[in-house]
Amino acid sequence: MLLYIPFADHAMGQIIATPIHELTDSMRLHPKPALILISTTWCTYCQMQKAQLRKNKAFQSASRQFYFTEFDAEFKEDIPFNGTTYRFKSTGIATGTHDLAFVLGNLANKLTLPTWVLIDENFEIRLKYPGLLNPEDLNSLLDAITISQAQSNNLTRNDKK
Repeated sequence: MLLYIPFADHAMGQIIATPIHELTDSMRLHPKPALILISTTWCTYCQMQKAQLRKNKAFQSASRQFYFTEFDAEFKEDIPFNGTTYRFKSTGIATGTHDLAFVLGNLANKLTLPTWVLIDENFEIRLKYPGLLNPEDLNSLLDAITISQAQSNNLTRNDKK
């Protein structure tokens, strides 16, 4: 029994990301905001951000208030998202960007990696943040999402009365 204790703590520290191709259905079945991290496998800053997330206990506990998705900007398959199918666009022999990553994350017609995107329950983009979020800024973002979600839940409960 004692052998499993270290693994239990590790398992609880895992962040469960909703795959991008399941996000639309998940949000429609159980409406709540979605926080999307647009990254690539080769981006050093993206990997640093992901490592920071795995260590951030506040992120792990707040993640019940929103969907979290890690989206590879170079994903090659088609993705249906909110009624539209987005495709990978090749820009060279082994390079390109997925249209959905660009639609969600571009600022001034440019996609920076990593980029954070927050969308609400109605698929409206509420925040785009290009670059690495330090732990304090990430915690501030989580606080804002949690407060907003709590207010939304209170409004929904009051509407049902």
